[in-house]
Amino acid sequence: MSNKNFYIHITLRLFFIISLSIAGTYYVLIEQNYWIASALLVLLVITVVLLIKYFNNINRWMAFFLLGIENEDTTLKPPPKSGNKSIDDVYKGMNRLNDIFKSAKIEINTQEQYFKKVIKQSATGLFSINGNNRIININSAATKLTQLYEFHHVNTFRHIDAALPKFLTHHPLDQNSAIFENQFGQKLLFKLSEIKTQNERIRLVAVSDITKELDNGEVEAWIKLARTLSHEIMNNIAPITTLSQVISSYYKKENQAIEVEELNPKIIANTIKGLNVIQDRSSGLMKFVENYRKFTKLPKPEIHSTDISEVLTGALLAVGTYPHFDQIKVQFKIPKKVFIETDAQLISQVIHNILKNAYESLIQSEIKNPILKISLQQTGTQTSIEISNNGPSIPPEIKEQIFVPFFTTKEDGTGVGLSLSKQIMLKMDGDIYVTEKEEGFTCFVINHNAKT
Repeated sequence: MSNKNFYIHITLRLFFIISLSIAGTYYVLIEQNYWIASALLVLLVITVVLLIKYFNNINRWMAFFLLGIENEDTTLKPPPKSGNKSIDDVYKGMNRLNDIFKSAKIEINTQEQYFKKVIKQSATGLFSINGNNRIININSAATKLTQLYEFHHVNTFRHIDAALPKFLTHHPLDQNSAIFENQFGQKLLFKLSEIKTQNERIRLVAVSDITKELDNGEVEAWIKLARTLSHEIMNNIAPITTLSQVISSYYKKENQAIEVEELNPKIIANTIKGLNVIQDRSSGLMKFVENYRKFTKLPKPEIHSTDISEVLTGALLAVGTYPHFDQIKVQFKIPKKVFIETDAQLISQVIHNILKNAYESLIQSEIKNPILKISLQQTGTQTSIEISNNGPSIPPEIKEQIFVPFFTTKEDGTGVGLSLSKQIMLKMDGDIYVTEKEEGFTCFVINHNAKT
């Protein structure tokens, strides 16, 4: 109905303009009455100007209204009645739109204030980093832990650790957490996530003090280590003690040594058997202690420029000599000539340990299509080696313990390989962890902070 009224209104105005034009032409050409023709021309001009002004006012107000919406200004009100019902309906509709926008703005502001209060009251430190690497929306918990405030530049985090700014701004989100220690000795866990707005990417950071958790974990690890040591030592000493008593009883009678004549072949044979067992157990105990010594006395890394591609290829060749290795399908992506600053011997030991574990997992499980995947990639100053296999997956309850010293699920294992590899990488400012990047594949990732 409104459109109909609008069309009628415009049609009448156009009809009036056309009529004036025809009448003016008639009086000029037929009647040759120039006074009436001039009067009609003036009236025609006034009518056209009023029509143009009428539409210009509508267009100008609509432009101001849309500009106000764009700038979040809801104070603009529609003009008084235009005299045209259809235009007035447009004004009413835009006024309703303005009211809806105002309500939405109030609701958004309310939610924003709510979330800001939630963030501020959170016990976990929370802050964001905008596209200019400035800190925004930081809460008091984060300020207390980092000693930083809103609009500080992310480089200010250097007072905690020189590597922290780069971690916060450039670290890949698939490895979104890391621990850094502040000047008060607190171990801070930083976790990253990211959102993309219309204009920029914003990194969201959660920071929490996990010093107590780490200390408790360290105590628990030492307790586990002590239990493992006690268990291993007792397993070897108990038979030695028992056999010593048994052998001693062969040569005593009523607490007195027996005569040589009382010896018989059976006593001698049992003595030899017992001594052999004692020797075997003693050797096992000495081997265990030697492994413990290796773990507790790591050599200081000798850092040199090393072609890690060559080291990785050499380790693969060494493992390739193991029995039945040719049954394993090896897929590798190793670029040539990737140089890093590292201890070639130590990192070679780590790579060899992981490859050997992958080989044993595949061969011992006797799966039909054993696959070993190896990749090497370098991003900036970080080099990552990924070694994956499709052998049996590591149970979740064991995954957290595989790097604990002397923990092993193998009958003849020492539990030193993975824990020693972990210590070596930590000593060289790197790390090693296990994940499942591809379904059905267990992946060990060796990260090394290297300089090209």
